[in-house]
Amino acid sequence: MNQFKPIDDRDIQYFKTIIGEQFVSGDPEVLKNYSKDETPDETLRLLPEVVIKPKTTEEIQQIARYCFEKNIAITPRGAGSGLSGGSIPAYGGAVLSLERMNRILEIDTENLMVVVEPGVITNDINRQLKSYSLFYAGYPMSLETCQIGGNVAENAGGGKAVKYGVTGNYVRGVEFVTATGEMVHFGGKVYKDVSSYDIVHLMVGSEGTLGIITKIYLKIIPLPKERIVLLAPFDDVNQALRLPVILLKEMKILPTSLEFMNHESLCFAYKYCNRSYPFPDAKSHVLIEIDGDDEERVFSLSEKIGNRLFDVGAKEIYMADNSILIEEIWKMRRAVPEAIHLALPVEMNEDISLPIQEIGNILLVIDDLSQHYHLFSPVYGHIGDGNLHVTLAPKQIEHWKKDEPIIRKMFYEKVKELGGVLSGEHGIGLKRRNYLSQFYSPEEIRLMRNIKKAFDPKGILNPGKIFPDQE
Repeated sequence: MNQFKPIDDRDIQYFKTIIGEQFVSGDPEVLKNYSKDETPDETLRLLPEVVIKPKTTEEIQQIARYCFEKNIAITPRGAGSGLSGGSIPAYGGAVLSLERMNRILEIDTENLMVVVEPGVITNDINRQLKSYSLFYAGYPMSLETCQIGGNVAENAGGGKAVKYGVTGNYVRGVEFVTATGEMVHFGGKVYKDVSSYDIVHLMVGSEGTLGIITKIYLKIIPLPKERIVLLAPFDDVNQALRLPVILLKEMKILPTSLEFMNHESLCFAYKYCNRSYPFPDAKSHVLIEIDGDDEERVFSLSEKIGNRLFDVGAKEIYMADNSILIEEIWKMRRAVPEAIHLALPVEMNEDISLPIQEIGNILLVIDDLSQHYHLFSPVYGHIGDGNLHVTLAPKQIEHWKKDEPIIRKMFYEKVKELGGVLSGEHGIGLKRRNYLSQFYSPEEIRLMRNIKKAFDPKGILNPGKIFPDQE
């Protein structure tokens, strides 16, 4: 068990001398705001002792050196939009909010790179790039609120990962401050680099446990000129699940997005949006997006896909070929998680990733658990890359406290049996750390702990995340 020094007035005064009194707070209301992320679990609410908002790398270095010397826990934080408790201060200490480090430092159109600070809102990057007909393609679904540093820390994914990949596919360099307060720099404006260990991509997805990221180099690409979105309802879920193979293997078409929503998830979404929707009895809906520069080719591909959808059992095809209609369809898809969270006060929200052809099998497991334990089971996600968001919630809450650990253990066992992993894009954080041993052997976990220790000898950086506490 980690033993960290409690923060006292002397510590707070030191932090104020570094960054200014207005950017250091111990106010109870401020602390409360930084005690949580978007994880619905009300038990994951832990107060920091102080919130610090630095502006520069040099300020972070001074803070880190002091905290290392005094053995004070540091929890780096972005927008707090995560879903794994990754930015919740498990051991109190200092929350280091990077929200003021929000500059786009450089847009390099010659090398197709953008250099940013971690507190930049992800969508602001693409707002700036649009005038250059370029875009950053690694963004997640919450792009309007999340910050790029948090995306890198979690290796966030999103609805366009089928074609464009996830955050880590675009990170080419990082600057970060170590636990001891040293500033280090790996990678940069290069596309290929095997001159050392791949520290860049070790940092991606490390959840703030290895260093405090202060600068990020992102690859950018040409912005496609044309987009078309198809929405298709299916009565037979298995027909919908055939689409990855049909599109990618049989038709040789790489869609931008290939999204799945089961009946329950859509019921929650449309109620939340106060709208009716076509074929409300359909067992599932599939959303497919195609993009490119050639208008005729994009339209031709969408027609071919539409015809094939009818062949495999789609009840209807809804096509959106302008920005307003496209946004209407995506708005419904993006509303699903919020609608579920608001409707279900108690829930088990999971972010599994499986081989694509095992999705049907995990849906059978979910159905069995739902029937046996009388659960709501909305499921949605990215069937083009095997990443599903699964919610299991009790219809009768009184038995949930006893049933939930049993259900979770059984569910994870089946995910592992099917070749799946614990998280596809939300991370382990505080929420899933006690289940890591269901997916990794003791030796594998020991190796990961040793990496953590090499970067952070005292364990002050985001303690209590990823790994269960050692006895």
